[in-house]
Amino acid sequence: MITLKHALGGAAIGAMLVLPVMAQDTTASADIGRHDGIWQVATVPATGPCSKRMEFKLAVEDGQISYGGMIPVAEASGSVNPLGAIVIRVVRGDETVDATGLVRGDTASGQWVSPVKNCTGSWVARKA
Repeated sequence: MITLKHALGGAAIGAMLVLPVMAQDTTASADIGRHDGIWQVATVPATGPCSKRMEFKLAVEDGQISYGGMIPVAEASGSVNPLGAIVIRVVRGDETVDATGLVRGDTASGQWVSPVKNCTGSWVARKA
């Protein structure tokens, strides 16, 4: 397994970012924490000079996303709404990675982009 600290050395930070979707049903807001927990994320580069796969953990608490590893080496922020739409931004130094995706049960997937390194890729996650 590649740790986030190791993987960030020469490649873009592949994380998730999904634009929030507004719930149509008011009962959905009561489920804001339904995706809470630790998520194991794996990224795969597709285009650009980013060639390393990465694996790391993200934490979700009350729908808010943060870095879930033992030693934070990057800043992760974002959210997952009750419908499973995820938004995240990961910043390390002058590098920013945004991604989009969707949670389905205990798995999630989507796309990511690193504008600084001009890379794109995909990601998958599973609830730990």
